[in-house]
Amino acid sequence: MLFLLLAANQSNIFRIKMNGDASSSSSASMMNQNLETFDPELFAVVRAEKKRQASGLEMIASENFTSRAVLQCLGSCLHNKYSEGQPGQRYYGGNEHVDAMERLCQSRCLSAFGLDPECWGVNVQAYSGSPANLAVYTALVEPHGRIMGLDLPDGGHLSHGFQTPRKKISATSLFFESMPYKVDPSTGLIDYDEMERLASLFRPKVIVAGVSCYSRHLDYARFRRACDAAGGALLMADMAHVAGLVAAG
Repeated sequence: MLFLLLAANQSNIFRIKMNGDASSSSSASMMNQNLETFDPELFAVVRAEKKRQASGLEMIASENFTSRAVLQCLGSCLHNKYSEGQPGQRYYGGNEHVDAMERLCQSRCLSAFGLDPECWGVNVQAYSGSPANLAVYTALVEPHGRIMGLDLPDGGHLSHGFQTPRKKISATSLFFESMPYKVDPSTGLIDYDEMERLASLFRPKVIVAGVSCYSRHLDYARFRRACDAAGGALLMADMAHVAGLVAAG
């Protein structure tokens, strides 16, 4: 059976053509089928992944088990809308309800961290820490500007500028120049003295205070001193893995 699905550009109008005959009833039927009926093979993969999550122990800090309510939002009609831009400043029409949702999310985010909306803004569009970091670098550091972050083998993150001697690994190291600071191999703790010395020589625009696999508190005062030693670098706190603890006080 010939099955052709045509999606009209910039619209949600679908047409189904089967054996040369257009059928609106067939289209409606397809649009209302659940995944198990519409694509059993893909449904089997989803079911296998659900079983894996339920039977295994997940120790990846950047993963999360969402609630039923969150899954319902992700599978709602909001998923159909294209909403590039900021609330009230979109590039397409029909975003009034998306704007209301995003403003609600912004308001709740500021409230969670006890921040005054008159003094603070928040961008809730980044889907994870890496694109959020890239957005900060793009806004604050010119192309090929300099950043410093904890080296990946020492507990840092790929988005903090990691690269090997032969290859730039992430977009951060590709578009920006980076120098890592490291831990003292004898203690396993960040070598703040060496970080400050390197910062005074490298003079980065941004120093990232953030970790991915480092189990100690960060000394933000020492980071500030390193920024000052670099001639007034900006201090960026990447607290993606501890944001919940910060919000809880």
